[in-house]
Amino acid sequence: MTSMSRSPSVLRGAKQIAHELGVSVRTLHRQIKAGKVPVEKGGCGGKTSFLLLDRTALSSNSQKKD
Repeated sequence: MTSMSRSPSVLRGAKQIAHELGVSVRTLHRQIKAGKVPVEKGGCGGKTSFLLLDRTALSSNSQKKD
């Protein structure tokens, strides 16, 4: 388990992250592949492991676009 997964400011799972961003899960996966969304893999880090996104990383990433 990563240190990020214990923080209350962490979004866990593709659906939750996509909802927070206001996009579909498919769009989220495209943005992750393009490197636009800084996520980490939880669990063992395999293909089916859940995604983790730190809200502070999300806010700093969105400020870079402006």
